[in-house]
Amino acid sequence: MSDQETNFHFLERFDKRVAQLAKQAEEYVHTDPDSCMFKLRLMVETMAKKLTSLQMQGDISKDLGAMLGSLERGGIVPRRQADSMHAIRRDGNAAVHGSPTPVPTAMRRLREAYKISGWFCKIVKRGSKVKLDEFIPPHPPDPLTKESEDFHKKIDILEESIEERRIATRESLLMFGPQEDVQEVTRRIKEELVALDNVAAAAGEPTIDADFVALVMAMDLEQIEEDPRHGGDSRQARREAEQQLEQIKKHLADRENEFLEERTFLMKQRDTIC
Repeated sequence: MSDQETNFHFLERFDKRVAQLAKQAEEYVHTDPDSCMFKLRLMVETMAKKLTSLQMQGDISKDLGAMLGSLERGGIVPRRQADSMHAIRRDGNAAVHGSPTPVPTAMRRLREAYKISGWFCKIVKRGSKVKLDEFIPPHPPDPLTKESEDFHKKIDILEESIEERRIATRESLLMFGPQEDVQEVTRRIKEELVALDNVAAAAGEPTIDADFVALVMAMDLEQIEEDPRHGGDSRQARREAEQQLEQIKKHLADRENEFLEERTFLMKQRDTIC
């Protein structure tokens, strides 16, 4: 794509580095989808660093995942944008570590990067008006063969399935251990979920983030364990809470590895056929 044809021309007046990375990713999406993901990941990291420098104080982790988490907890990056940025981070990391990126996956992330870019511009320059046109997928340099079209359809179906399972995983909560009173925990969790659902609805968010819910419930667990009726102390309660949160994070990480293995398997099937 030329500068005149790029989807990301509007970025130039807000952040030239972000604009350059976006355009490079766009150029690579068909010919080198791994490089496309490298550029998109670097684009998200550049955005995160700028948002951190503009709106956060204190030492912030240089790790992109931790940085995004801090921005999200600080209320700077909304849930929807954070989900897309994390998706780009995950697939970018996978590409860096040698996992092949299918073209449809790179295109999906490029489309998400386009939406994030419009939001980013409004954040870095308050009061700016950015009206995104419809995203135009870059055309492949050569017409796709029937085999390539069929493969792309399979990848799209897989990606949709992964997104659905990600949402389901976020919504599935790891409950507390068997030592808890089942009826009491069930009652309290129902009350909390109703409250969280109301908060999410008020904020216009259709789903609850599993990490956030885990953290809230872990904090509640700490309070329960400190209750004199349980005979616990704060240090032990904190350890229990941290273990609970780590278990959920591990579960989410394991699920992401499963998704990556499915995608890699499909890529190997294509290579065998071709």
